[in-house]
Amino acid sequence: MPKKIRRNKIGWGLLAGLTFAAAAFAVAPYLTMNSGLSRVPIRDSFELHYPLLLVHIYSSFIALAIGWLQFVPRLRERKPHIHRWIGRGYLTMVAIGSMSGLIVGMYTDSYTRQVAFLILVVLWIVTGWKGYRYARRRQFAEHGVWMIRSYAVTLVAATARIVTPLCILFYIANKGLPDGGVEVVLAHVMEVNIFLGMVINILITEWLIVKKRT
Repeated sequence: MPKKIRRNKIGWGLLAGLTFAAAAFAVAPYLTMNSGLSRVPIRDSFELHYPLLLVHIYSSFIALAIGWLQFVPRLRERKPHIHRWIGRGYLTMVAIGSMSGLIVGMYTDSYTRQVAFLILVVLWIVTGWKGYRYARRRQFAEHGVWMIRSYAVTLVAATARIVTPLCILFYIANKGLPDGGVEVVLAHVMEVNIFLGMVINILITEWLIVKKRT
């Protein structure tokens, strides 16, 4: 195997491992279904807040866990029926995650994060729908492009987790540690980490798409 290909595989493997680790970290507090462990403040006035949060988190994690299988050429070429079922399962999880995420996002205290969640939901629905429509029309090249974009949106939450420590370090290096310590810094970072995740994923995805086409 050429060194360049080997390095690429190692690089993508490390990136995939880091992404899944970040996603697992985000899901971990919700495995026990104990609302007291939630990282998201739960509104007692809305009884379905925590159940819908669980639905959003679980469906999003399943979409992340199975979505990459759509891009395995050997599986797509040799067992297209499995590829189709994976795609259907992925898009089902995207639909569930989008609708539940939209409701949960509206109960977030921060207006900035509400806007971020709304943009994410719109991007998730549009990219998934376009991917599905192109598949139905048997325009598989465009279908693949839009599914890549959809999966990039799926990965935004993981990317946001990855950049959070870097943002904290940048904040402290730039402004110093404020009164209240790291928790105050984290509160500022959490206002922008979703947007940073979106920008990073969109830029990387579009670069990969352009590179593939040229």
